[in-house]
Amino acid sequence: MAGELTIELCPETGICSIVRPDSTKVDLMPGEVEAIRSAGSGPEAIRRVICECDDSFAAKLGESELAQIGRKLK
Repeated sequence: MAGELTIELCPETGICSIVRPDSTKVDLMPGEVEAIRSAGSGPEAIRRVICECDDSFAAKLGESELAQIGRKLK
């Protein structure tokens, strides 16, 4: 079941940590954050970027979670 993610973007390093309610986590490098911003709000485009970093984490993300990531990293 999808839930609210914890999304933290470090202003100093540009690294973004995303934590799911089940405590699984992925850290995105600044280039990956920019790729998500460039991908627009399409959930599958966001999933593809995250998949390059951690495919098992990306596979667990629901559409509402992908939308939340898109909104937060706009």
